[in-house]
Amino acid sequence: MNRVIRVLGLAILAWLTVLNVPTLFGLPGDQSSDHLSKRELREFPLWKFDEIGCRAKGRLQDKDYCKSTVMDQILAQGKDAIPILISQITDTRPAKEPIYDFWGPMTVGDVAYLVLSSLFLDSDWKTRTMPGLNQIDLDCGAAADQCYQQLLKKHERKLIQNQWFTAWNANKNRVYWDTRARCFRIDPNALAK
Repeated sequence: MNRVIRVLGLAILAWLTVLNVPTLFGLPGDQSSDHLSKRELREFPLWKFDEIGCRAKGRLQDKDYCKSTVMDQILAQGKDAIPILISQITDTRPAKEPIYDFWGPMTVGDVAYLVLSSLFLDSDWKTRTMPGLNQIDLDCGAAADQCYQQLLKKHERKLIQNQWFTAWNANKNRVYWDTRARCFRIDPNALAK
């Protein structure tokens, strides 16, 4: 009797392995929920953006300057993170706290905009690397938070999101990560689709 139960148990185990039970239940077979595959990710938890060290100014991707597990998740996705972040620009849920000093209360969309701006900012902290965003540039001659508030008053979040999607769609096949400068750039020699 024990032998029959053991054989039956092994047969069931083999059958479940063939069916790949973790996939049937929506769980990636060898991944935890903290390490979702690129296909599965629909949004980043920007409402709880955690950071250490980058509150005064700077680029959020600079690990020697700014430490953040949420930013690590974003960087792990590579350029696949960009459309996800763009889709979050219109999200008005409150964020945990401002990610920069002297900024007022922020939304998930505000954080998404700032992360995108940071990812397409050269290592000189001045040069923008994504073309086509002049209409929504923050350079107004005042403090960054004041410029951002002016931008929101002048353009709705949806227009800002549309500008990013337009720029992304025009350049997505030419975008690459520059490991030395730690930012996304546009390859001028690659063909746009």
